[in-house]
Amino acid sequence: MLENNKQIKSHNIIVENRRKIVITGVKDVESFNESDIIIVTHSGGLRIKGRNLEIGKVSVESGDLEMTGTVTSLHYSDADRTPNNIITKLFR
Repeated sequence: MLENNKQIKSHNIIVENRRKIVITGVKDVESFNESDIIIVTHSGGLRIKGRNLEIGKVSVESGDLEMTGTVTSLHYSDADRTPNNIITKLFR
């Protein structure tokens, strides 16, 4: 699929029983700790909140990320923000 001569990259999230998440289309991991993970995807910034969150596998080259823990929320920010602006917006 093409949009303005740019190929649209795929971004998917698979949540298994709120305990495991597999995300594709990851561009960067901005920050993470056991209760909060902030990543940049092809669809914008994504903040994952929960308990005992751990990143298992991450490959920025392929854009894949796997994590475990108890997920309590997923929140997207605007797709056209830069990483620094995503963090600023998420923590307002």
